Amino acid sequence: RAKVKCVHSGSPPCRRCSKNKITGCTLIRPQVPSSSQRPRNSPVGSVVKRSSQRRAQISPSQPRYSSQEQEETQPQSQKRTSSSGDGVEDVGQHILSLPRSVILKSLHLFSNKFPELSILHTPTILADLEPASSRSEELNALIGAVLVVTRAQASLVSAPWASQLLEREQYALYSRSLLSDLILSPPKLQVVQALLIITLHEWGSRDFHKAWVYCGIAIRIMQALHSMRVAPCALDPSGERESRNPTAVAIETRTYWGCFIMDCMVNSGTYNPPMLPMPEMIKLKIPRPLNAVDFTFGPDAGDTSLSERPPFVPGSSTPTVQSISSGTLDVAQSFEVLVGGFDIWAKVMEFLFNDGRKAPGMCAPQNCPWVPGSPWSITWGRLLAWRAGQHRNLHYPTTSVAMHMALGYGETFTYVNLLYYVSVLLLHREYAPFLPTPESTPVGPIDPPKLEATAPENWWEDSVAQIVQSAENIAKLLHEASECGTQLMTPFVGFCAFSAAFILIYVHHFPKMNLGRSPDAEKYEKICLSYLEEFRGVWKIADGWIKTLHHVSLLYARASTTSTYRGRTRADFEHFHQSVNEFRVVDRSKQQNQEMDQAATGPEQIAPESGGICTDDLSPDTNFLLSQLLAEVSSNMEEQGPWSQWWPLGEVELPSAPADSGFDLGGYGGDN
Repeated sequence: RAKVKCVHSGSPPCRRCSKNKITGCTLIRPQVPSSSQRPRNSPVGSVVKRSSQRRAQISPSQPRYSSQEQEETQPQSQKRTSSSGDGVEDVGQHILSLPRSVILKSLHLFSNKFPELSILHTPTILADLEPASSRSEELNALIGAVLVVTRAQASLVSAPWASQLLEREQYALYSRSLLSDLILSPPKLQVVQALLIITLHEWGSRDFHKAWVYCGIAIRIMQALHSMRVAPCALDPSGERESRNPTAVAIETRTYWGCFIMDCMVNSGTYNPPMLPMPEMIKLKIPRPLNAVDFTFGPDAGDTSLSERPPFVPGSSTPTVQSISSGTLDVAQSFEVLVGGFDIWAKVMEFLFNDGRKAPGMCAPQNCPWVPGSPWSITWGRLLAWRAGQHRNLHYPTTSVAMHMALGYGETFTYVNLLYYVSVLLLHREYAPFLPTPESTPVGPIDPPKLEATAPENWWEDSVAQIVQSAENIAKLLHEASECGTQLMTPFVGFCAFSAAFILIYVHHFPKMNLGRSPDAEKYEKICLSYLEEFRGVWKIADGWIKTLHHVSLLYARASTTSTYRGRTRADFEHFHQSVNEFRVVDRSKQQNQEMDQAATGPEQIAPESGGICTDDLSPDTNFLLSQLLAEVSSNMEEQGPWSQWWPLGEVELPSAPADSGFDLGGYGGDN
């Protein structure tokens, strides 16, 4: 029953009870859940204490009462509030009682499995762990955030110490509770780090709005910290400036770049401007991060060169970006490599979401992709220069995952190469036909607007080869990492697998698009799908990817084996194309089903480019079966909010794919 505003004069009966002649009206104050008693210096108890203080700030002259009508609906909500508060305290006590060894192993697992957030300095954290009774709230929030994202990872690798951990959502609730107070307190670096990790968790949990907000708060706190450091006079006259040793400076620098990387992730493809663009980082003179060895052991006292140089030379008019480090970047400098790579990846996504080749003027001769100085060419040049700035031992497949696994850098090596290959794939895919025919060969865009200049000889053949080779390399990387025990389960890697699987499904159904050079496309497609199935056990975001690929496979199976969609173009499947390219969108399943139905049965079913009417034979029940299948899928789709992702369809059971789809579900869409 809906809550009704209670209007009264301070004594019963309230206006509603008086009007309806209800006797026995009782006005009560909202019940405040009692907190269990804890030591005054307990960081867990202080959270509840502050919450109680805020509730007590309600003016006594304006008490908040409820009528009997509301009283009927209150016990459940009050019970939830009480259990929630007690649950937070219980988790806090659990974290305080965790053995030091478990926390250390969690930190180690986090550092290995999430290279994009290599911002934690384990020796510093361990030094602050004891005694637990005096541990700061900021550190407890950070430990809770680390446990949020490592809980599932620990189970995945069958770590024996995982049995001592709670469910990750309990850690998430605990960390959010602490952070809700800490974000308005004086800025602390550990709060920023905890917010960035929670951002990653919310993204993988398919709650993109929360991820975007948490990331924004982290950036603002980081900017506040930086302002305090560089201001000529103390911004807080009542306090003294904190002296920082070189290690503290290095941690702060890495955390600032961690904010930059997460900003690239959560803002790419959202039509929102970046909150922390690279020009801002350059203007603030944020030094480039130290390599892994110097970060762990601390830089040499006399060596300031590493912390004074930016990661690369900026310049929008420069076709390439050159590293100014002393020599090429090796695996120990992988975090700096990722910083440069994500800056380029954000530009790739910006190009795609500004309509890519369909943007006004992009088909003009001077803006064609092969022309030096064109927007595409500039981004491509930056990507190649970024790759050239890395040591040859960082290049896959000339160097294997197993080699870096032996050095303890298997995950980092995999991540760097996935970032490169997915950027290559996305850049070149923009100019590939979305819906070719079985006879199609590489010729560039076949849908309007078409390019106004002719490509150099073999340019399109080489472009398609780059797309497919990148997809296959992504599949190989995922497979090798799994064999080596260095498998990554971070949301960005899931996106790489999704993008590669789409291309492999594409070339599997249209082999002539790569001139028959992809005989193993189906094998690599299954590797990506198998990875996503395992990934789905860790992150909810994978549900939508798997179902999207299922629908795409249906579309391409029909297009490659029948004339159902002959003569159709990308314009007939705009929602499909948007879902494949878009980083996160609303649920467009209804529109996509409509597109497939209309393209298959619409009155304008005509029109190959020759202008003739399509008279190919159609099996009488082909369209009916497809429509029936898609209607069944659509009927099971759950409603999603505006911050869902590609195809956030939830846990639904998809019907089996038709035999002609070539899509081996292997358990996808069903209960596992």
